[in-house]
Amino acid sequence: MAVSEFQALGKRLESALVLSKPIVAVTFTPDTARLRRSTDVVESSCVFWTKALESSFYTTPDQHLHCSVGAITHGYRSAKDSLPGAGLADIDLLTSVGWIGKSDILGLPSLPLEAQRNIGYSPLDSSPFVPDVVLLFVDSQQAALIREAAPESRITVKPTCQGLPLANEGDVVIGLGCTASRTRSGYQESEIVVTLNAKKLGTFVDRLETIAAIDHRVKAALTPAA
Repeated sequence: MAVSEFQALGKRLESALVLSKPIVAVTFTPDTARLRRSTDVVESSCVFWTKALESSFYTTPDQHLHCSVGAITHGYRSAKDSLPGAGLADIDLLTSVGWIGKSDILGLPSLPLEAQRNIGYSPLDSSPFVPDVVLLFVDSQQAALIREAAPESRITVKPTCQGLPLANEGDVVIGLGCTASRTRSGYQESEIVVTLNAKKLGTFVDRLETIAAIDHRVKAALTPAA
């Protein structure tokens, strides 16, 4: 599909769910000649999701290494090289307080290892590129509709960033969020992060629109008249 088709699908999805925030488009092979290079120094990759609500840009590998968990899920460092005692202070801290363990680290989904990977981000409705995955901030009711439209979807907890490699592999991922991501990125405790494979977006939006329309009719029928 062309860029314009993805933009149109994004508008349909925003309308069906009545989203309060833009949908974020993500590409793992950005055309760096067409995007602004971000110079932001952030604590973790998930911070770029909230920055992409407002503008389009691409990031370079060094910007994703401040969170060692995110460095694994984004394919910058292997899990076996990121275990406790490997010299990564944040991993040692998170394991020392019991937030994550060795088996959790080794089990993390990951994009294919690529130390030189740039990543592009943009609001989907103005994206200059065809995305690999799209990311939505939703509430519990919107997540329920997504689950109904994609009953095979995966529901995950920490870390939230595992949604990107899982969605890249084809899954619909309903991420309940994690404290590290919320604290660093600033999205609300009530918000759920959903990631979708862009190639499957058309079929998903078709199903979602039907389900959302039925839900709207039920709500109207059950709401007492003023």
